[in-house]
Amino acid sequence: MSNVSRRWVRHRWNLRGVEFTLSLAPGYRERSATTADGVRVLDLVLRAYRSDAVWHSHLPGIATRMHHRIRRTLGHAGAAYLMVETSTEGVAVSGVVVSHWTDQNLLTGICVHPDHQRRGLGRFLLGRSLQWLQTQGVLEPQVYTEFGSLADRKIYPLYGSTRSVDVAYPGSATPAERGIHREP
Repeated sequence: MSNVSRRWVRHRWNLRGVEFTLSLAPGYRERSATTADGVRVLDLVLRAYRSDAVWHSHLPGIATRMHHRIRRTLGHAGAAYLMVETSTEGVAVSGVVVSHWTDQNLLTGICVHPDHQRRGLGRFLLGRSLQWLQTQGVLEPQVYTEFGSLADRKIYPLYGSTRSVDVAYPGSATPAERGIHREP
């Protein structure tokens, strides 16, 4: 989908000298997802996107892109998938990367299962994502999202992001628009 048909927003953080104090609500724990978690990660990502009406008309394309993105980055150097789970299920995930062709460091966005939203998991996961990137030497991480999405309004402003509206998002270009002949 071309940049002209969507209204993109970029959030960027300056992590120089930032210290994170993070805690999870009781009943939740954090771990890094492995390649064995690929299907679970994709399911969590898609459930989270489905919970925001902004994305409904774009879900088929999102599903395709996320499937390829997760498959190509989960378990690879320079990337991590931070997962929050209960004793029985994964309930939130954030894929982060040092560098990616989409010009962003949050590969999946902050994705929380609808049944576990509004419990501080998004705040925690964004903080952990930024903290992980900071330890990797990424001091100005950024992410793109749709204008007015839940992430744009509620999650990404946390931790002092700078918000730029009506930006071009490289990840929205089709492979042909990017001059390549492979999947995004």
